[in-house]
Amino acid sequence: MTPFDRASLVLAARRHPLAHAAAAGLERAAVPEGASVAIAVSGGADSMAALAILAGLAERGRVRVAAVLHVDHGLRDDSALDADVVKQVARGLALSDDARRLSLAPGAGTPARARAARYQALADMASEHRASTVITAHHADDQLETVLLALVRGTGLGGLGGMPERRPMAAGIDLVRPFLRVSRAALRDAARELGVPWREDPGNERRDVPRGRIRHSVGPQLEAIAPGAAERVARTAELARLGQQLLDARVAALLDADGSCPRSALRGQPVALAASMVHRLVGRRLDDAEVWRAATAVIDASTDPRRFILDDGSQLVLDAHSLRVEPRGGGAPDAHSPLAADASDDVRHRS
Repeated sequence: MTPFDRASLVLAARRHPLAHAAAAGLERAAVPEGASVAIAVSGGADSMAALAILAGLAERGRVRVAAVLHVDHGLRDDSALDADVVKQVARGLALSDDARRLSLAPGAGTPARARAARYQALADMASEHRASTVITAHHADDQLETVLLALVRGTGLGGLGGMPERRPMAAGIDLVRPFLRVSRAALRDAARELGVPWREDPGNERRDVPRGRIRHSVGPQLEAIAPGAAERVARTAELARLGQQLLDARVAALLDADGSCPRSALRGQPVALAASMVHRLVGRRLDDAEVWRAATAVIDASTDPRRFILDDGSQLVLDAHSLRVEPRGGGAPDAHSPLAADASDDVRHRS
């Protein structure tokens, strides 16, 4: 790796346009001034640029970098070279570094297993370094992939919200993504402009997996249609997530202490609110069409009891007084109710 002058790099990073974007992202994620953070760095261009930018912000006291963290999944013969680049740049910036090598066997579910193991390792290392926040370089193009995959698989506002800028990671540790409004190209340009070295992961070139297809085919086509598409989708995802949070708060406020919802709280309300309440109570245990039928029943004038069988055998029960979930065996469906008859069908179809 070509040596670099720490003072020059930090000064350039502080003045780089992405420094403002990163600071704004930290502000949106409610990361306090001077917070102790750990930076997750894979060694790719995105995370290496983020490392340099955050080192610049740390220099002026916005955060305190407790450690630079790297996780080696051990799935490539040359993966140790990624760790070497991360270590050299971290130490060149006078930052502490830590790395973990995982032992993952290739096979079914490798991406999901690798993701879970990576986050666990990052949380463990952050705890050891007494960092309250782990920062990643997830960007707008990552968000675009996440939102599109959720959309084509079928989702609601929560799925359209994509990745949150902040979420709990472990006890006392949050995961923060301050670069979600920044494009992959902008981060890559920053790495080039700042002279930060990086390693290319050949896995990013795969076109035989869903994310790879979006990254190399769908994403560029959307960008050609509407330049800046990824950044706009990322902003739209933020709005969807805010909408879901507002709706969740409204629904939660209607619940009684026992987890049921008084029928009177939903009477006269939009069917969309009733559907949101049904979703809150049943999760994914009821077909979407049945959720809508139950929601319509909640706000109608009938006081006849109605029951909807859930996938786990429990029941969503609606009577004159409340809407609630009862455990398996809590009662039999009303044989005279067409809704109950529909709900008793064991076959569920989901998108």
